[in-house]
Amino acid sequence: MRDLVTGASSFLKRPYMLTLVLAACFAVFFLFDIGGRNISSPDEGRYIEIPREMVDTGDYVLPRLNGILYFEKPPLFYWLEASAIKMLGVSEWSMRLWPALLGLLGALMTYGVARRFYGRAAGVVAGTVVATSLMYYALARFVILDMAESVLMSAALFSFLLAAEEKDDRKSIWWSRGGHVAAALAVLTKGLIGVLLPGLIGLAWIVVIGRWSFVRRALTPSGIALFLLIVLPWHILAAMRNADFLWFYFVHEHLMRFTTTVHRRDGPLWYFIPVLAAGFLPWTGYLWHAVRDALPTWKTRGERPVEMFLLLWVGIVFFFFSVSDSKLPPYILPIFPPLAVLVGRVLGPLLSARDDLPLGRWFFAAVFGAFALAVPVVYAMPSMRADANVGLYLDAVAPVVFALAVIFALGSLAALIAPRYYGGRATVAVIAVTALLGWSGVSLVGSIADPNSIKTVAGDINKYREKGELVASFGTFFYDLPVYVNEKIAVVGNTAEFDFGMTQEDVSQYAMTSEDFSKHWNGSGRVFMLVRTRLFDTWESLGLPKRMCVMARTDRAVAISNRPIFEGDRMICDPWYDLDDPAGFEPQGGDNVIRLPGLLPPSHLPPEMSTP
Repeated sequence: MRDLVTGASSFLKRPYMLTLVLAACFAVFFLFDIGGRNISSPDEGRYIEIPREMVDTGDYVLPRLNGILYFEKPPLFYWLEASAIKMLGVSEWSMRLWPALLGLLGALMTYGVARRFYGRAAGVVAGTVVATSLMYYALARFVILDMAESVLMSAALFSFLLAAEEKDDRKSIWWSRGGHVAAALAVLTKGLIGVLLPGLIGLAWIVVIGRWSFVRRALTPSGIALFLLIVLPWHILAAMRNADFLWFYFVHEHLMRFTTTVHRRDGPLWYFIPVLAAGFLPWTGYLWHAVRDALPTWKTRGERPVEMFLLLWVGIVFFFFSVSDSKLPPYILPIFPPLAVLVGRVLGPLLSARDDLPLGRWFFAAVFGAFALAVPVVYAMPSMRADANVGLYLDAVAPVVFALAVIFALGSLAALIAPRYYGGRATVAVIAVTALLGWSGVSLVGSIADPNSIKTVAGDINKYREKGELVASFGTFFYDLPVYVNEKIAVVGNTAEFDFGMTQEDVSQYAMTSEDFSKHWNGSGRVFMLVRTRLFDTWESLGLPKRMCVMARTDRAVAISNRPIFEGDRMICDPWYDLDDPAGFEPQGGDNVIRLPGLLPPSHLPPEMSTP
């Protein structure tokens, strides 16, 4: 065993070998089962449909959601997703490929920076910490902007830190240019926040430690030119094509988002404290050690420039979003890389020591031990069985959930026992392995129990729908419906997110009132609609539909058509009603109705997305 360990250590000391091994391990972790879960609504549906329409229309300047102008965010992430569509088609795994790859890039970047400043062991710990943190891992598996924004903002800040600490002026300038490029890409991902926060952090660092000489490096003319060359073209083109773009994008989506509750995402000042505590699991117990050990006194602040930069990074981002009137949990993801570096800084030297940091492992053991004990308690509670959102899935996920309980229980025990014999290295290994197995298991649970998707009922529509036939979403916007039917839909009675876009162009074919839609429904063409189950009675009680065929029903949604649907001579409607028919009448295969000879292949739907 000793020879094996010695051989492995020698192998990993070869140039770049450790980096390659870490990259391979992180890649497996991030890519595992990324296509297993259906597309969720609203975020994943929104951020897949916009690039799908870009590819479909060829317009990569003005983003549109369901055919309606959507200026809430800039286009870089849409372009990335559009590239995946063009190369790989639309599928769950292809759409989540970019977030996973960006998560991998961020973990490797964190490893590299920590290794550069604090050594090889600290780098390994830092990369592992950020990769296995719950929120970071989760957002690397969702089609959402925050992972891209976090990685690019972190790249900008890490580049400026490397530029500041680099002794060689030529190398420093190149790092600074890289920071400007990364900041520009962050702006094209989520707006001015991509340059505002790095600028505030850099300025605060210069003022606090008195590093005024860095201003010349940070504001290199070539870097500024690169920044403007990347950022300006899209903003100029969008403004040229839409007169109201600048007001909506900069005032409504930047200034008003931060200073008002117009987006209805407000929260208390302490909102992000529990978010960070939960999101940084299983490493939350080490945050106290990491911050306390890095925090200098005012007199010694200049002696710890790297630590001061990382602490200001964490503090300013956390404070900025805490005082903002718009709050969502993913907003603080950019502080995870610097926190991971600080944790690596204190844990890295302990890998070869007999001692570790007891608070961190005891916190881990307590929390994950509680997770393990909670599983049988949940399964024994009648109220959980009776819950409509949980009870349906308890039996289906039971094997994975109880396996997770075993993993968490064993991990908790090992974290308390193993360090006594093997020191800090055992602590880090136990926590990391528990997280790797645990979060992968949680991902599987999410793939099995997926109540937030309409893929199944959308598939029922796709069986019978022909290209060009109208599909509608009543009372709510099922954001994943356009993706699964591979076409824009009519949104009926719910146009809140389209308020701005509806003032810019005629989009009456995509956003309708119930009265306007009823004209299509009661017209001569065949129409399909998805309605939230709890709103089905509302649609029926309006008295607008003269005919209705209920094709499929789940706890979340009901699929209906305005014409009876047949498989051969068998009508599948359950029920069918027509106000013009006598009571009890059911259409037959020979009646004057639109009739299909059998199941039609969903030719309009990409093969990867079709439902068997």
